[in-house]
Amino acid sequence: MASDNGLDEATTSNNPPSENTHDEKSKQKEKPETVPFHRLFSFADSTDILLMTVGTIGAIGNGLGLPLMTLLFGQMIDTFGSIQRTDHVVGEVSKVSLKFVCLAIGTGLASFLQVSCWMVTGERQAARIRGLYLKTILRQDVAFFDKETNTGEVIGRMSGDTVLIQDAMGEKVCNIIDL
Repeated sequence: MASDNGLDEATTSNNPPSENTHDEKSKQKEKPETVPFHRLFSFADSTDILLMTVGTIGAIGNGLGLPLMTLLFGQMIDTFGSIQRTDHVVGEVSKVSLKFVCLAIGTGLASFLQVSCWMVTGERQAARIRGLYLKTILRQDVAFFDKETNTGEVIGRMSGDTVLIQDAMGEKVCNIIDL
């Protein structure tokens, strides 16, 4: 009965079944291809370059917020320690507190510019890639759709790939610049 099901050959043989070797080869072939960083933005137009520049400036401003805050905090502590009379403390602390408020507004504006510009340029470039991908797929021969793809595979792959590209161009790049 075991030989009828093919279990006898699989359990007594020292060689692994051919399906396992096929799975190992397909896993090796499915290794994701990496793209150089500069090629990520090859579909950018002049508006996207402007958005990326403004977003980068915003990211730099957002990244400078924490060091500036530590400097202002040091000024606040120095203000408390250097003034002997209590009637001057409120005025001096108010000046440093106003600097904190200005820093918060500046950092908030820089953060808004950073995230919004990079997300918009990522969306714009992903839409452009989606359109070009669709044009390329529609130029394929009819036999390609009959033999090479399954139902919905083209749409699923196009959607999944462009979402990955959009995430890489939008959120991840601006977070790297912010550091």
